[in-house]
Amino acid sequence: MSRETEFRYRTRGNSKPDGKPRVYFTCHPDDFGRYFDKICEDIFKTQDCAIFYTEDMSADLSGENNRVDLERMNLFVIPVTFRLLSRPNRAMDCDFRFAMEKHIPVLPIMMESGIYEFYKKPDKFGELQYLKPYGGDETAISYEDKLKKYLESVLISDELAKRIRKAFDAYIFLSYRKKDRAYANELMKFIHSDPEYRDIAIWFDEFLTPGESFKENIKRLLDESKLFALLVTPNLLEKPNGKPNFVMGEEYPAAQRSGKSVFPAEMISTDILELRTDYENIPDPVDVHDEEEFRKRLAVSLDKIAKSENNNDPEHNYLIGLAYLEGIDVEVNTARGVELITSAAESDLPEAVARLYEMYLAGYKVKLDYNKALYWIQKGVDLCKREHGQSHPQTMAALNNLANAYRLTGDYEKNLEVQEQVYKLQRKAFGKEHPDTLLMLNNLANAYAYSGNYEKALELSRQAYDLMQKNLGNDHIYTMNAISGLANIYEKLGDYSTALELAKKVYLLRRKVLGEEHPDTVKSLNNLAGEYGLLLGNRKTALELTEKAYKIYCKISGEEHPDTLAALNNLALAYGDSGDHKKELELLEKVFDARRRILGEEHPETLITLNNMAYSCGQLGDHKKALELNKKVYEIMRRTLGEEHPETLRSLSNLAIAYGDAGDDDTELELHIIVYKARKKILGEEHRHTLLSLNNIAYFYLKHSEWQKAAEFYDYIYEIQRKNFGEDDTDTMETRTALIGVHEKLGNYKKMLELFETLYDLTCEKLGADHEAAQSVAKQIKELKAKTGE
Repeated sequence: MSRETEFRYRTRGNSKPDGKPRVYFTCHPDDFGRYFDKICEDIFKTQDCAIFYTEDMSADLSGENNRVDLERMNLFVIPVTFRLLSRPNRAMDCDFRFAMEKHIPVLPIMMESGIYEFYKKPDKFGELQYLKPYGGDETAISYEDKLKKYLESVLISDELAKRIRKAFDAYIFLSYRKKDRAYANELMKFIHSDPEYRDIAIWFDEFLTPGESFKENIKRLLDESKLFALLVTPNLLEKPNGKPNFVMGEEYPAAQRSGKSVFPAEMISTDILELRTDYENIPDPVDVHDEEEFRKRLAVSLDKIAKSENNNDPEHNYLIGLAYLEGIDVEVNTARGVELITSAAESDLPEAVARLYEMYLAGYKVKLDYNKALYWIQKGVDLCKREHGQSHPQTMAALNNLANAYRLTGDYEKNLEVQEQVYKLQRKAFGKEHPDTLLMLNNLANAYAYSGNYEKALELSRQAYDLMQKNLGNDHIYTMNAISGLANIYEKLGDYSTALELAKKVYLLRRKVLGEEHPDTVKSLNNLAGEYGLLLGNRKTALELTEKAYKIYCKISGEEHPDTLAALNNLALAYGDSGDHKKELELLEKVFDARRRILGEEHPETLITLNNMAYSCGQLGDHKKALELNKKVYEIMRRTLGEEHPETLRSLSNLAIAYGDAGDDDTELELHIIVYKARKKILGEEHRHTLLSLNNIAYFYLKHSEWQKAAEFYDYIYEIQRKNFGEDDTDTMETRTALIGVHEKLGNYKKMLELFETLYDLTCEKLGADHEAAQSVAKQIKELKAKTGE
């Protein structure tokens, strides 16, 4: 038999672990030193529990007793890193699988960004929800708050544990050798298989070093117990180093002194004469496998112990159900636990209703089921209204959970309706600047975004941000996340210049507050670099920032981490924007090889890289290769994403340009028109992406010197842009510049004059009338007036 691995534990204040909720920490061996202390610290801030672990994170836990120990854990906590997801390790390959098999809750803590594509694979964590200890969440709920709420939902508090223990009819003290732990679990299940003894608890010394807390607790525990059950195997006869084992030398004599009845249950045939020699006055053991005799003897021993008398009391059933669900002084029996809690909830016990909502919402001990979660939270709202009224905090919290349940089931209309109700109630009760009200306002903004109303989402998100800034300050994590969220909404609305401004602001704040190498800061830097190049055309700054981000990612994450590869991809594009397309292609090929190997050839990130390579080839004059790569990208996207997916349409637009560069003008125009019609149908006629497709058609006519057709398209685009985005918008200005050139070709100086006068007003407003740019435009206006006779 292989030697069992010893579990170690850590507790708050180095207290004893007995009676506390049991958390199991496991990770990739290289991550233990990085994250164990910090995660323990975070958990102990909110929960008085025992965190178990192995010093060697690659130690074998396949032994039967180790598996019994693991099965009794209340929660598995796993820090998630690229190492964990990409290399063989016990935490992912064994511990996580075991938890899933036994329906033990798992809390993944995402320690790195950019690895979600690996995380969500079916053979990894799939759809399991995770927490992030740093940013990335644009809501006003901090990691600490989410961790606290999660732990409270899955771990039993001291107060609730006391209530559960009081609910039992009686206690049995179970004594056994530690190496017989698996048999102890089997014996408990056998005793509780009789419904009459369902509510009898069984105490045994879990995870304790022999003698550690025995002397101070044994008298109390024996006094509280109605029976001393002795698990009999040949291991009871062992005498390590010639001395009595712990059961022989301590537990059994203490039971004798206390006058407790002894019930020896024989799991493996054991020499009765030796047993009588070492265990004075021991009754004849009963063979557990002789079911009839065992039940008969057990009934005699338990005859005077109270049996289940409270089966019709909802609170009693709820507490005993929790005991079986969590393994509190009974074996874990999930089916029995869920059955008892459900019966209590059906009898309108609010605690049970709330517990079932949380269980089905998180897939905790039951199969994740949003519809069942919705059913129970609807019942919970009704109970809260009946007991507390509409404006009570508990009712508002339940309503907020109801809104969330509607969102998860895809009913965005109901989600919005309930979220509006919650916000109005919260604002009336606590005022518009209370932190909880701001949270509800942020949730309401999100509800509008889910329903597709980005304009309203922006309005409310802006309100929430302004109030957070006023009450919490710019340096607060909530405010920084709110700025990042605003940037995302502006980008969805197509207002890239404002998105850029906010991206710059959040980067500078995160660098000051979190430090230059914090993952959130580097992510902001990476995004900012790309936007500098894309929106401002500031190639030098974009290249400098991208190089900086890439070097930091290499340092903190390694060269093949997804974040590092994304930064390298951006660095390649920055070189391309600077005109060095040879260097751009060299770096893109490096990214493509890594992504194809790690993610697969059809992964979206791999295809983006391939698409970038095609563009780079075109810039280097290799139009045949560019066309070949663009065809490949489009065919894969069309097959995997569908013909009308935004990324598919983007790749079709690139393919059109590649055909034109290769000399096939007819196909280029045909594909541009297909993209335009699709975007018009999906996005609407005035969306930026739809206008971009029209711009491609206009440019096609421009490069073929069909000035009149080009002018018609550019005029149409310009009118929509100036109306929707303003005269100083980047896209509007680019279209105005193109229009000036086209009307010059057509000799339409009057139209040119109108456009230059608009440009002059904008330049004076931004730079002043004395600026050389304004003077240059004024000179153009003077010359045009001379030509038009004005």
